[in-house]
Amino acid sequence: MRGSRQVRTAIMGTVGVLAWLAVWQWVTTGGPLTDVVGIPTATDTLRTATELATDSNFWSQVGQSFAVALIGLAIALLIGLVVGVATGLSEVANDLLDPLVQFLRPVPPVVILPLILLIVGPTDTLAVILATIGALWPILVQVHIGVRDVDPVAIDTARSMTLSWKATQANIVLPSALPYIATGVRIAASLALMLSIGAGILGGSPGFGQAISTAQQTGQSATVFAMLLWAGVLGITLNGGLALLETQLIHGRRPEATS
Repeated sequence: MRGSRQVRTAIMGTVGVLAWLAVWQWVTTGGPLTDVVGIPTATDTLRTATELATDSNFWSQVGQSFAVALIGLAIALLIGLVVGVATGLSEVANDLLDPLVQFLRPVPPVVILPLILLIVGPTDTLAVILATIGALWPILVQVHIGVRDVDPVAIDTARSMTLSWKATQANIVLPSALPYIATGVRIAASLALMLSIGAGILGGSPGFGQAISTAQQTGQSATVFAMLLWAGVLGITLNGGLALLETQLIHGRRPEATS
């Protein structure tokens, strides 16, 4: 039953994409957008996307943005684990840090881009900082909720067995919170990739985003659309791979944060 549902979903998704491409081709060749400058046809976009697939410079730019996203994700994971565990276990730490977290969390990373740009300039560091900020909050929230969800009986048992603080975290708290952490990392990874690309488009950081910005500034509309298609494919691939890893780690349990 599950296999047939997945096949049906794949077929319907493919039909939807083909229908969307057909509509796109029609509106740009014989429809209302025929004479609109800057909107290429679907066939031109797909042809350009195919050409990019064999361009080593394009993949070098993609790899650069992926590397930046992974660095930002790693930094966010480290900070999120430390702060999330602290606020999850200690009411004092939670009371001290929660107001700051609630104040900073709603601020979009793009809002502080001009400030970061003034400090570090259009460099990889700019993209790393934005990726870290964007990835931090999903991880921090999920770690906090995961730690709060640990069975108190398990904690009390560890104390009665005189386990050290480090042993308690390594053997009880973190394994119990793993489903939440995995979900947070999956959500954060997509945000980190998006912001690493956005830093290139808006701030001029080297990488995939800068390539998109350069194509836009030189009027290469088909290249811009083709790169956007590739960005979507890469994002879906990243999210799908992490979702699969998440399922393997937590045996199908995938909780989501509700706050």
